Amino acid sequence: MQISKRLALIFLLFHGWAPAQAAEPPTLSVEEARAQRARGKSLKAEAEARYEAEKAECQARVIAVGCMSSAKERHAAAVGEADTLQREARRAEREARQRKVDAKEAQRAAEAPGREAAQQADVERYREQEAQRAAERERRQADADATLEARRGKVAAERAAKLKKIEDKQRELAQHAARAPERAAMRAERERQHAERARQIDERARDYAEKLKRREADAAAKKAAQAAAAR
Repeated sequence: MQISKRLALIFLLFHGWAPAQAAEPPTLSVEEARAQRARGKSLKAEAEARYEAEKAECQARVIAVGCMSSAKERHAAAVGEADTLQREARRAEREARQRKVDAKEAQRAAEAPGREAAQQADVERYREQEAQRAAERERRQADADATLEARRGKVAAERAAKLKKIEDKQRELAQHAARAPERAAMRAERERQHAERARQIDERARDYAEKLKRREADAAAKKAAQAAAAR
């Protein structure tokens, strides 16, 4: 009964607000239209809940002449008002989107002369840059020719330097080969130490896993004993 009174109050408040809105549909923003559409959905849900409550109340009466009919009329009116809210909200959303599209079109039309002038300026600037790049390519080619002549004089010196590096590298390799047995022994010792550390780590991991299993088994047994004692 209390639920029915609350729903009836919501219904009366809704009906008191709706005619003022229907007199002249306001211009809504997209956000306001979305909020109104959500409000219409909420009101429709409230109307359904109220209708179900009134049906239950009518069925509980000994004499229910006209009760269901009145409930259906109130339900239909509330749903109609909610649908009107949602239709107006969708209309406002469409109009707002169209206004936005129209504004963008108007802005593009107003900016068209400026864009054309900017494009022409870009074309002129591109031509000027191309001419500058062509002149720069010619200058670089002249510099490259001069550099090539200079490099030819250095080829012999560079070849001699490379031969010396090869000889030095060969001596270094020979010395490296002579120390190979010592390095092999050191490497073998490092590998042995690494293997020993890995074995110790594995052993500790196995010990920890076994302890963990024992703890889990003890906990399970304790829990089972407690459950058995609780019975």
